[in-house]
Amino acid sequence: MNTRKPERESYVECKRTQEALRRSEAYLTEAQKLSHTGSFRWKVATGKLVWSAETFRILGYEPTLRPTLEMVLDRVHPDDSVLVRRTMAAVSRKSRNLDLEHRVLMPDGSVKHVHIIGQPARNVYGEVEFVGAVVDVTQQKRAVALVSGENRLLEMAARGVALPRLLDAVCRFVEQMADDVMVSILLVSPDGKSLRHGAAPSLPRSYIEAIDGGRIGPQAGSCGTAAFRGEPVIVSDIATEPLWDHYRDLALQHGLRACWSTPILSTAREAMGTFALYSREPREPSREQWYLIEQMTHLAAVAIEREHAAAALRASAQLARGQAEALSHTLDALAKESAPDRLVEHVLRTIIGQLDAHSSGVWLQDHETGLVNFEVAFENGRLLTKAEAALAQISPRLAIQDVQPWVEIFRTGRPGILEDIRKGPSFPWREHVLSLGVVTILMGPMLVAGQVEGVIGIHFTRKRSFRAEELELAQALAHQAMLALQLMRLSQQGRQAAVRAERNRMARDIHDTLAQGFTGVIVQLEAVEEAMSKGLKAKAGECLSRAGALARESLHEARRSVQALRLRSLEETDVCEALQNLIRNMTSGTSVRAEFNVRGRQPELPPEWEQNLLLIGQEVLTNALRHAQASEFKARLAFERETIRLDLSDNGKGFDQAGRHDGFGLQGMKERAQEMGGRLTIRSAMNEGTAVSIVLPLPHALDALAA
Repeated sequence: MNTRKPERESYVECKRTQEALRRSEAYLTEAQKLSHTGSFRWKVATGKLVWSAETFRILGYEPTLRPTLEMVLDRVHPDDSVLVRRTMAAVSRKSRNLDLEHRVLMPDGSVKHVHIIGQPARNVYGEVEFVGAVVDVTQQKRAVALVSGENRLLEMAARGVALPRLLDAVCRFVEQMADDVMVSILLVSPDGKSLRHGAAPSLPRSYIEAIDGGRIGPQAGSCGTAAFRGEPVIVSDIATEPLWDHYRDLALQHGLRACWSTPILSTAREAMGTFALYSREPREPSREQWYLIEQMTHLAAVAIEREHAAAALRASAQLARGQAEALSHTLDALAKESAPDRLVEHVLRTIIGQLDAHSSGVWLQDHETGLVNFEVAFENGRLLTKAEAALAQISPRLAIQDVQPWVEIFRTGRPGILEDIRKGPSFPWREHVLSLGVVTILMGPMLVAGQVEGVIGIHFTRKRSFRAEELELAQALAHQAMLALQLMRLSQQGRQAAVRAERNRMARDIHDTLAQGFTGVIVQLEAVEEAMSKGLKAKAGECLSRAGALARESLHEARRSVQALRLRSLEETDVCEALQNLIRNMTSGTSVRAEFNVRGRQPELPPEWEQNLLLIGQEVLTNALRHAQASEFKARLAFERETIRLDLSDNGKGFDQAGRHDGFGLQGMKERAQEMGGRLTIRSAMNEGTAVSIVLPLPHALDALAA
């Protein structure tokens, strides 16, 4: 009987089984490695341990060693030692399931988080053995901590926490998440040429002060170079890196050996600052640290750009209020000052106050000679004219080419700036303004009918740069100066009666166009601020667009007011549509509910009547928005057989009609109604709203016009 075949088959089957077992073990080892999960067996009675290869790797031991409980306990973080020992004693004594999470302190000082699970069982000898798994949960812990930290920082940003405090919190969070690093955030200066301190809670104070204000450039350390290039700069050894030639000794003196810097970019890809990690050992960032840098740089960018937007909004609102305040002061002067030269003094004083300037001077062009003549200056608290002996000796007449910025100002109608007259080219009057301590001069065009008629120089005793909003404010104030000078010219020509009439007309026109227009800008900017605080970006954008449109319209009217032209809003439409557009534009984005109704058919009206009705409506609506705190505004324009009636009302807080009312609003409305032969009625009481009615006798007015 042949037995070799069954033996051979048994041998082959055994080899197949062994090969399958090896493959299974290899798959298991690879799976444990990929999932960071090791396995173990623990015989309680003898303390004998059996570990898989991944368990050795997780705990940082060579697989040639024989595992013991002491090896396990040696790796336990000191702060978790009591918990681990107590848990192991309890499960070995009571033979219950093991479920424990603790920290492992590795030989290189790094910390891991492990989760150990095990289940007791009895072997064939009746001995208790634990079989279980060791899971490295460090990455999961880091991910949870990262998300939690990001959410906390985003919540701080949403609450409007001040930028320095928020950036400090970002630095501390990164230092907590990334082992053995010090974090620094630097911010690009307003002129874009240097980096200023933002936050660095762990860097030495002397080092922070030394690098504060460092220049941005192609070889300016890690941070200055990163801001210059707009891309990360990773320096693993400061001692040998050429980019650190100018800062190497400073860094090494403070024990800093590596610096990894990333630019903080705006949505327009412009550098707003840098985010840097310093190490006291020469090395490159780990993969985890690099991921953290990317995440936190983005978060810092959101916070900084939000602060920039808020600062720009505050600046715009402040400048709009400044324009409205300056206009209000000028109106008071127009209505009260009897001497036109005092009006010029008042306007120049207002310009200096609004722009925080030192002094100013006005030059006007003589079209017969083509020269530019000195007119007036405001220096050391008083108005100086060309009659002043000391000033008359200093080139009272100049060619446009004598002052370099004048050429472009007269050609383009745009402002010019002498940033530092101490270093720039010489020009007439340079020594005089230097003697006043002047450093920067802002030169604004003075326009009449769209043509440059002169230049106003605004002087500053410190070196200045100007934002677009500041230049717009200076231009608006230059228009006021031009108006004041026009009045002074009329007075000097002896037409006092014409001056008074023109002064009142301009005061009303400025008040009813420019002042109310800028008030509309302020209302829209306040709506932007409210929308931003609620996170309504789309609504904020709409309100900001409307504010810009109102500001442009007001600037247009400023130029037109010099010529006493018809309102732009009435050039292509009638008074009904103009009133409807006015109410819609000024109340959009606010909480005020507005209604406008027309009754009857509009007859052909004199242009002055349409303009007066529109400006009266604008005045009442502005008062409702700015002072009455109304939530409803109603307007009705009725064309009846013999009369025209405009009714305007709000549900605001009203006012005491018997009290004193400064400003030009009420007086201007009464004068406009009287000019049309009509009657103005105002009914108001505290907390009971305000109602304004204008009734015009249509047939008589038209008959008088025809005659």
